[in-house]
Amino acid sequence: MMEVIEYCGLILWIIYLFLLVNREIGRKNKFAKEYNKELIIKRPFHIIRIDSLFFLIVYLIYSDFADNRVLPYLYLIIVLTNIVYVVYDIADNYKKEKIDLRKELVYYSGAIVLVIVAFGYMLISKNLFNTCTLTLALNLLVPIYIWLIKIIKKKN
Repeated sequence: MMEVIEYCGLILWIIYLFLLVNREIGRKNKFAKEYNKELIIKRPFHIIRIDSLFFLIVYLIYSDFADNRVLPYLYLIIVLTNIVYVVYDIADNYKKEKIDLRKELVYYSGAIVLVIVAFGYMLISKNLFNTCTLTLALNLLVPIYIWLIKIIKKKN
């Protein structure tokens, strides 16, 4: 039963990752005029997501004193909470944004690379706790990745 929860959490994380990339592309399109170096000063929480940081910290703190049998459930709850939040954010703020997959393929290819890295790490280490920690840390990198690609695209 524990393995089912672990794999469900990872599959849901993949869904969340692509929803997160979709939301960040919508945010990039919505704030296209401001998407430059000044964005860090004006809107720092578009680059560093406090919710992702909070969930990573909660998971790490809880893992210090919790039983390892409980951690997959905590991870599953964190991922489900993230999915609900990002779907609500997309529906509320970015539902009018049309995303052309051909133009935005570089962002989704980065998400595919993150999935490959996570599963490769899981196969090599065979340690789900470290894989869950890695996936929660990778969530922090998605807004930064989208921002950097947008800056590079502007220069070309």
